[in-house]
Amino acid sequence: MANAASVDLSSLAKDLMAAGTSIDVAAQKVIMQTAMTVQSEAQSRAPIKSGRLRNSISIRYPNPLTAIIGPQVEYGVYQEFGTGSRGEFPTGPYTITAKPGKVLRFKVGAKTVFARSVTHPGVRARHYMRDGLEAALGKEMLDGMLAAGTAQITRGPNA
Repeated sequence: MANAASVDLSSLAKDLMAAGTSIDVAAQKVIMQTAMTVQSEAQSRAPIKSGRLRNSISIRYPNPLTAIIGPQVEYGVYQEFGTGSRGEFPTGPYTITAKPGKVLRFKVGAKTVFARSVTHPGVRARHYMRDGLEAALGKEMLDGMLAAGTAQITRGPNA
């Protein structure tokens, strides 16, 4: 089979049993170490404006053999997948409207512009989570885990 990787863990299992360590405990340790590596890699790749996105990337363990790693800020999914016509799932440009009695203020080049509404093309995708996952696991392993259903990349709310 081309580009296939296989690992025989039977000798590792024998060594763990001989050391009195169960396979479940060893698997938990591997999952925790891998999750921390993924978190670190994703944080180093996250776009930085204020640092809030980077600092929000956390790990949750719903059970001993599962780790969920991701941002806790609401805009994290939009940074990962992009929005509007620039996103991975294009919806076209969208309109941003100021609240009643307010105006939008933004910069175009060196000029400050004020408007009641603007049409925005969207933000481009920045794959900080996927790239972090791939850096931690390697492309072949990640592809294999995704195909086997042992790793999952979700689009978050409203997906």
